[in-house]
Amino acid sequence: MLNENELLLTQAKIGSSDAFEELFQKYVPIVLRQRSAYYLRDYDLDDWLQEGRIVCFQSLQRYNIKQDVTFGLFFKINFKRRIVTLLRHQEAQKRQIYHYTESLESKVDQLGEVFSKGVVDYRAGTSIDYIFIRESLEDFSEQLSKFEIKVYIYLLLGEGVESIANILNVSVVKVTSGYSRLRKKIKKQLMEE
Repeated sequence: MLNENELLLTQAKIGSSDAFEELFQKYVPIVLRQRSAYYLRDYDLDDWLQEGRIVCFQSLQRYNIKQDVTFGLFFKINFKRRIVTLLRHQEAQKRQIYHYTESLESKVDQLGEVFSKGVVDYRAGTSIDYIFIRESLEDFSEQLSKFEIKVYIYLLLGEGVESIANILNVSVVKVTSGYSRLRKKIKKQLMEE
């Protein structure tokens, strides 16, 4: 004879959506505890609940009532494994950015002060890599002073430090200082992401 929980599990397993939803609602606190313990970038509550439902469904398909473990514990273990997998994936994406980025200083050292004139960098490879880098630097300009923004733009256009000083009608020392602050801010921004 099946108890109430086993009956609910059996009904959900054979396809009753009402039974599945009732079952999942019993285990939502597990999802919420994991959400408070871990941070997944760009995941809001709905995303966490969706992951919970997916893992609950998968757990239900693999769960054997005759095992010595409760469904709640089985689901909790599977859900935690899923979150760890998502965290690993998120961290791998984060590290991938550093593989394809290079400091402005090293670019200038390698190619001279006109490092971006006519030079196409094919190392990023795919649009996904570009998206990761762009996402990291999306709010970057908000951290810059008006002068640093001008230096940044001219550097991206391929102008050298002396050329930028002439264009902005300031000393080379001022442009060099702005360039140095800019490099530090870019490095900090990429490290935080």
